[in-house]
Amino acid sequence: MASPSDLVSTLFAVVAWFQSLFWSLYAALFEPLPLPTSTRHAAVTIAIARSLGAVTPSHWPIRIVTEIPLAVMGSVLKRVPALDGVVYRPIKIKVDRERHEPDLSGLGIPDYNDKSRVVGAEWVATRDRFAAGLRTDIVLFLHGGAFCLYSPRSYRPVTRQLAKLGFTVLAANYRKSPKHPFPCGLHDAIAAYLWLVRDEGVDPARILLLGDSAGGALALGLFQAISALDLPRPAAVALWSPCLNMDLRLSDTVMANADKDFLSIITNERLGIVRLYAGEHVVRAGKAAMDKFLAHPYVNQTTAQPTCPVLIQSSPAEQLAACISKFYANQNPATARVQHDLLVDTPHDPFFLGVLIPLTANQDLVQLGFQRLWTWWRDVQEGALPFGKVQRTWHADGRVEVVDDTTGTAVQVVEE
Repeated sequence: MASPSDLVSTLFAVVAWFQSLFWSLYAALFEPLPLPTSTRHAAVTIAIARSLGAVTPSHWPIRIVTEIPLAVMGSVLKRVPALDGVVYRPIKIKVDRERHEPDLSGLGIPDYNDKSRVVGAEWVATRDRFAAGLRTDIVLFLHGGAFCLYSPRSYRPVTRQLAKLGFTVLAANYRKSPKHPFPCGLHDAIAAYLWLVRDEGVDPARILLLGDSAGGALALGLFQAISALDLPRPAAVALWSPCLNMDLRLSDTVMANADKDFLSIITNERLGIVRLYAGEHVVRAGKAAMDKFLAHPYVNQTTAQPTCPVLIQSSPAEQLAACISKFYANQNPATARVQHDLLVDTPHDPFFLGVLIPLTANQDLVQLGFQRLWTWWRDVQEGALPFGKVQRTWHADGRVEVVDDTTGTAVQVVEE
């Protein structure tokens, strides 16, 4: 039974949350928007999410408020494919130790897979692509959710958009913290990829690894691991607002952009997203063990050097902007093929929120971003991407500005 002091603390926390929520909503509805070209709908949604994430003591309230409605929406989409011809087919991948579980100990990644298991997943494609049995333009999609939330079902509004572009999507339901801390999700991502290649016979050159937020970290980690093990590599990697560094001490935009974004869960000490992902064994071992976890090359991936084409799509106003910018800056122009699109006046992970509500006035940058992803993928498949780095800002008024270009081709690409 809770003590009187615990009840008083809970009461004060609830009062503080309502107070924070009231002022956040007031600012979102009546004051000038912190993101000038965003919509009021977006400002209100961001304010509610920020207020909830700042005070929740557990990930369960977030699941109740967001994941359950999204799962219901996903169930509706699955049952009414006639609306847009997109079909969802849940499957189970039985993980075979020999075929799907390479030894990662040489990469400093512990093995938590001593038991046989099944990785849930879901095929998403148009009815026509399913009927044709196409095995090209395959996306292995790893969803976001701070490594502890969501599933392919709650991400169906996103995978639906990818399917409508022309992709066949395999969305993997990797294991999540706190029950399954790092590196369980990475093991599942690798198993799903090797199942695609070895069991389904998909040509790696036709596979795009795509992940948003936490899923972006897993997608990049997956490419790093299979490259280090000299396994067949996919054609390219696309990262939506990837979480490439969990050491908040190294990211000045976590606080600087706090009033423009909704990632207050990462600074919520009571919730402890970083502790959940690290695992109780790391937390119990103390500060040295936590510092080692935060510096792990598959946790802090800002110095990773992927050798395939990479497209990053993120917001300059998001709280993870610093780690994303550092990753881009660290790429070697002589060997990299990295393009970074900055969607101005959007929050973190605009593709997740932007499929539900309009984020920007005038031009919908999220829909533009989806089309941009497809165009870039076609260039990947045609071998048309030059070596070097290109960074652009995309504005809701239609402007596209080249911020950085080491290829000398960025202006021509934009004009096309």
